[in-house]
Amino acid sequence: MRAGYGPTLGSCLSEAIANPQLRVESQVFVLTNDQTARDFNQLAQVGIVDGLNQPLHLPDTTGDPIEYAGPTTGPGYNESGSPFQVSWSVRPQVQRVNIMSVASRLEDNIFDEDHGHGVRNLVVNPDLLSPIE
Repeated sequence: MRAGYGPTLGSCLSEAIANPQLRVESQVFVLTNDQTARDFNQLAQVGIVDGLNQPLHLPDTTGDPIEYAGPTTGPGYNESGSPFQVSWSVRPQVQRVNIMSVASRLEDNIFDEDHGHGVRNLVVNPDLLSPIE
């Protein structure tokens, strides 16, 4: 495993840094059995760019990212916000991905991902929403 990578958000924490500055680069995918759709393994590659851990192959054809500040997500934060603040960058258009490339990714990857993660319910409480400017 390379430095800076790990299986959970815990890999970003240390005794010296309990609330790290996090940036999330996000892309919504729809899985398809189309073999000409994008390969998830290639899309999910990460590396060091200018000394920082970066996604290397984010799509550049799915719109200008919408950027906003907000907490991390997950089903544990449906009723209250996460204590970890994130700068989000979410592309507005969906990218088609070959489902077989996702299956092979789950077999071996540096983040130890082997299943789909839980998702947060649609947030409707205004106190838990960040303004988008």
